[in-house]
Amino acid sequence: MAEEFHARVQAQLKLALLGDCGCIKTLGSLENEARSSGLTGAEIDAALTGRSFEARTAAALAYACALKSGEPALIERARTHGLHIGVTDDELSAIAREAQQILASMEQ
Repeated sequence: MAEEFHARVQAQLKLALLGDCGCIKTLGSLENEARSSGLTGAEIDAALTGRSFEARTAAALAYACALKSGEPALIERARTHGLHIGVTDDELSAIAREAQQILASMEQ
């Protein structure tokens, strides 16, 4: 069950971080991966805009998108919000690592 949850969150992170790429092939691949992980169309649409219907996942997406922006104030605000709703420092570190890997995969 935890692996299924991780796949859903990872798919949402990819959509949030890469959804603005403008490449139809990449977007199609991301959406197929998201559907395979169990996301609904509404969840996919939300993730493409950096949102989620689940509070902790929404905080993870906001933090990852803030990291992508590189804006220190935005990053700190997203981090503080995540901690406030119960995301741990370890989870935030894992989100940062995952976001870095996702963004690096697009540079290749």
